[in-house]
Amino acid sequence: MFKFNNETRFIEYPQAANGQYSIKIEQKVENKTEDHIRKEWIPIGFISKWFNKEENKYIYSATDSLGNPIFTDCKELYALKKEFRNNGKDLAGISQMARIAGINKKQNINKSEVSATSGRNQDIKKLRDKKDENSKHLADLKQVQKAKNVKTEKEMDAKNTEVTKDNQLNKVNIQSKEQNPDDSKPDADNAVHENQEQDIASNRMDELAEIREQGNDMEQDIEMDR
Repeated sequence: MFKFNNETRFIEYPQAANGQYSIKIEQKVENKTEDHIRKEWIPIGFISKWFNKEENKYIYSATDSLGNPIFTDCKELYALKKEFRNNGKDLAGISQMARIAGINKKQNINKSEVSATSGRNQDIKKLRDKKDENSKHLADLKQVQKAKNVKTEKEMDAKNTEVTKDNQLNKVNIQSKEQNPDDSKPDADNAVHENQEQDIASNRMDELAEIREQGNDMEQDIEMDR
């Protein structure tokens, strides 16, 4: 709980340029808690000055702690100071409410940032979990393909072994025939016998063709006699 006193102070900045505030006004407040009372000064407004060449004097204006113009009818410094003294409590209340709102806004922003960070961390974790899952699935596929390749290689080795055995067996048979030519004689006799049968069949075909030609000649002679 804050208690606002009638203590108002003016902090002057003599070197301030035209358009900049030359006086900062603060109000003393008491912040009471269960444990202790803390006194502090909080800003309640600012006074700026401009030099008017036509009137050859400074003109002053005031704003509250939020930068909003106040006491616009007052152009003299003493009048503005009087207004700040008379309205110090109200301006201190406005300033304190603005400060509390700023603190709450900052806290909300921090909470939002924490929430956003937590959300990003969860998204990153999901992506990593998905990546690990994909890597595991890819490893499983590689194992399956490797097993298939091993099986195919074994089948090919078995077939090559059979072909090699057949080739070796044929080679042995050829060598055996070359070493024992009499074993292949029956085959030669069979070939001669087949050739003789083919010759006989060919001769019979020739004879049949001659008979047919003779028959045709006889038919032609008969036709001519008619």
